[in-house]
Amino acid sequence: MSHNLEINTKHILENTKAILLVDWPSPEVPRSLLKAGFIVFGYSPDRYSAIELDDNENLVFRKLDDQPDSVDIVNVFRPEEEHAGIINSRVLPLKAKVLWLHPPVKSASTAALAAEYGLVFVEGIDIAEVARIIDGN
Repeated sequence: MSHNLEINTKHILENTKAILLVDWPSPEVPRSLLKAGFIVFGYSPDRYSAIELDDNENLVFRKLDDQPDSVDIVNVFRPEEEHAGIINSRVLPLKAKVLWLHPPVKSASTAALAAEYGLVFVEGIDIAEVARIIDGN
């Protein structure tokens, strides 16, 4: 995490209800967030999904007709050149307060852009690991 080492990621998640994932490196990311009690949405080109767990803890993607009303965090696992577009088309319209880059994604220019929009910016920390700490797993 750079620029704001004092940011307490555990505190951020403890005050979060809904998270939008714009790509993720493994199924364990949405699974860990769901098991920790978060409402999780996914975004893939031109479509939003509500992500849920079935009784066997398999991920279930329920296509949404429209974007969610709002989310607290947008977690991004996409290349830096896509970040400005993601901020403008996902983060700001969904009223997210936190832009969280999933490791190994890092970007000084994205950090600067997040600051311009008054967003809390997190990088270098796996959101699923923090969720597991909160969940006690």
